[in-house]
Amino acid sequence: MRYVFAESWAPEYGTYGNAVLSRWPIKRWKALRVADQSDFSIIVFPGGSFLLLSRAVSRLTRVPSQKWNVLRATIEVPRAGEVNFHCTHLDHLDESWRMKQVDAMLRSVDGPHILAGGLNALDGTDYSADRWADIVKYYEEIGKPTPKVEVMKYLKGKQYVDAKDFAGECEAVVVVAKGQDVQGTCKYGTRVDYILASPSSPYKFVPGSYTVVSSKGTSDHHIVRVDVTIVPDTRDADEQAAGGRKQRVVKMSKKGSRKGIWAAK
Repeated sequence: MRYVFAESWAPEYGTYGNAVLSRWPIKRWKALRVADQSDFSIIVFPGGSFLLLSRAVSRLTRVPSQKWNVLRATIEVPRAGEVNFHCTHLDHLDESWRMKQVDAMLRSVDGPHILAGGLNALDGTDYSADRWADIVKYYEEIGKPTPKVEVMKYLKGKQYVDAKDFAGECEAVVVVAKGQDVQGTCKYGTRVDYILASPSSPYKFVPGSYTVVSSKGTSDHHIVRVDVTIVPDTRDADEQAAGGRKQRVVKMSKKGSRKGIWAAK
């Protein structure tokens, strides 16, 4: 398994960051900052627990500020060519800072890509009015900021395609809360982890392939997975009708192959 890792910060008790793992060669990668180092403060409590505060001042122990980043990796996939992944993790408390981070990411984009990671943002279309009211009340009870949906509205407005719209049969152990039509990916039962395809990109999600798989206690978030195909010819229908030949995209059928990203010969 190949991998690249972009460190965000390294307190005494561990190292945090973003990573991309691949069964195929990683041709190149780059980590880009998505927020200024002075934007955040990390407050460490006895026992190793920590709290991330935006623009905060505290008399508690402070460690170096987190360097939020987006890890961009280009993978050479057999029979498909280069695939660009952008992996990130956004602030888990403040929607205004998540917006700042997303804006910085999009300003650095230089081509088609798949964006994946813990965006820690909510999509209002996932929840009924009653379910949303319950989420707001619960966040208030546990001291979290009032939930907002600006980040996902912004990304959807930029025409990013949500893998969730290609959902298949879900793993039963991941419970779907009443009043929402999507599996939660964190301990609060909400969806905060996403896989998105950039607009007008050759990356297309396979219908029925999206699912959330239980992490079974190995993480405080669940695993999100989806199959992707590459359709290199993205010209509009009129141009293709005028004589263009669209590449055929198929699934691998060779014994022992796994689902993933591929294109027909």
